[in-house]
Amino acid sequence: MAAELYKTIIVGAPSVGKSSLVRRYQTNEFREDHTATVAADLSAIVFNFPEGKVVLTIVDVGGQETFAGLRNRFYEGAHHLIMVYDMTNKETFKRITPLYEALTEKICIQRDKFLSGSLVANKADLKNEAVISEQEGHSLANLLQLEYFETSARTGYNVSEMFLHAAAESRRVRHAAKV
Repeated sequence: MAAELYKTIIVGAPSVGKSSLVRRYQTNEFREDHTATVAADLSAIVFNFPEGKVVLTIVDVGGQETFAGLRNRFYEGAHHLIMVYDMTNKETFKRITPLYEALTEKICIQRDKFLSGSLVANKADLKNEAVISEQEGHSLANLLQLEYFETSARTGYNVSEMFLHAAAESRRVRHAAKV
């Protein structure tokens, strides 16, 4: 059986840990000194489900506004959206809703359909410094119809679960559409 291919985009404000989450999953590493992503980085993760192999292409989109026009080219055809904010920085949380609206305008053709996705509160290792409560995160995730995760790229907490959800949900949505 051939592998099923899906595209996931990971977005959020600069320095929320998008690239660090991808690196943590792929190499189990965390680097304190990380350079900003310019436009987008692409990588692939392979998952083996009982029903077959899934290849999840991760498009890690840079958060700087100067690249907004270029980033839009990467959004088309996405199956899953991972929106990341830094739980210790309120401004990164405030950017989620406008970013979601802009993304769904670029990705979705039918307004009554929602893009499968996750809202990710990163930097859970700094939970004692959090300025966004878990309840606020859950409330926004429910409003946007996204799954909620708290993660830590530094420790690896919940990172595998987040990417596994992206692969499983992408597959579930595609197969549900065929029925």
